[in-house]
Amino acid sequence: IYKEYAEKLLKENKAYFCYCGEERLKEEREKALKEKRSWQYDRRCLFLTKEEKERLEKEGVPKAIRFLVPQERNLVFEDIIHGRIEKSGRDIEDFIILRADGSPTYNFACVIDDALMEITHVIRAVEHISNTFKQILLYEALNFQIPYFAHLPLILGKDGKKLSKRHGAVSIMEYKKMGILPEALVNYIALLGWSPGGDLEIFSLEEAIKLFRLEKVKKSNAIFDFQKLEWMN
Repeated sequence: IYKEYAEKLLKENKAYFCYCGEERLKEEREKALKEKRSWQYDRRCLFLTKEEKERLEKEGVPKAIRFLVPQERNLVFEDIIHGRIEKSGRDIEDFIILRADGSPTYNFACVIDDALMEITHVIRAVEHISNTFKQILLYEALNFQIPYFAHLPLILGKDGKKLSKRHGAVSIMEYKKMGILPEALVNYIALLGWSPGGDLEIFSLEEAIKLFRLEKVKKSNAIFDFQKLEWMN
């Protein structure tokens, strides 16, 4: 499926073959890091001559497929939680959509999967905002319907760091063994980054469904407080 869509983009000059080896790209990235400057792909393979391409093909050099980012435009999308988010096309490199081994990259695969499954809302962590711009470009290039995007705040431990095993239980089964009731866990998790308004803290799943609105989710990260969960339980 992915190969078929990648070939469509190649035919329409919205993508191009890239013969640059990982070794060369790694060297360039490291050099930029040492020189304390940002790095993005220099489009070397976009400007290869016909003769150069023929030579590389003859030599059997592995090739990936890169998406040709329209750098002259500003990209804008309206996030359900964060509102208007904007980025210049110049700040997005021509990213790989199909690796040299034929496997698709995350941004390419998820756009095709979501479009074919008719996904209407993409709800995910705030860390994915940078990916959203690349994905919108792909939705447009493939003439797919663009879904609504909502980027949720992260759940942090009391130390302000991303929730992980060092903060304690991370599996629902572990909470079950500790005697935490499903109703309490659902109630507590619903309140991480969202509030029904007023003083209401204890509610059933049915009430949460009636009250919940994506638009009311907070932009700031939530803190997971185990003592509060125990109190609720």
